[in-house]
Amino acid sequence: MKTEVLKKVLTDILGSLIAQDKTIDNNTRPDDGHNVVKIEDTEEMLVIKKVCQDFAKALTERNYESLDGRAEYHLYTVDHLIKLVKNNDEENTIKILTDNKIKSKYEDCEFLSITLSENRQEAEVVYNVKTCVISAEDKYFKELNKKNNKKNRIVRGTPFSTGYTLLIKKEKGTWKVDNFEASEENIKME
Repeated sequence: MKTEVLKKVLTDILGSLIAQDKTIDNNTRPDDGHNVVKIEDTEEMLVIKKVCQDFAKALTERNYESLDGRAEYHLYTVDHLIKLVKNNDEENTIKILTDNKIKSKYEDCEFLSITLSENRQEAEVVYNVKTCVISAEDKYFKELNKKNNKKNRIVRGTPFSTGYTLLIKKEKGTWKVDNFEASEENIKME
């Protein structure tokens, strides 16, 4: 199974690209003095946002009773996928979901900024992803609230937001997630 995934991953070739900052920020807020270019969504920006939304849905729309530990794999670059396969990501994801009996759903996302490289081949996307845990073991909520520094207690059925930073790259003309970080702190939604 791992060999098949690795063979599939290795069929694509990814060139290294160097990003240079140029921020496009489509959120309306007073100018904070940074060099942010406000523009309308172009077709390319809509594609980038769609990839990020699909990624958020795949990560947060989970059900331990009908598992897909690699629901988001088609959205990753070859390099990132190789790392995941080497680190047994699929098995670890399934274990977390089944051990904690997690059922969660994607609610929404809010884009904060999209920073494109000068050659428009890479982008850094910062956005908040709203999730709702429908059910899970109590130990899961304890861990979730521990990471949350107990600022906002998250319980069953209460939507919360997590900040994500994604590095996405064009791979054979298609935007793919190359790396991502999620904030440790979650914001409870009222």
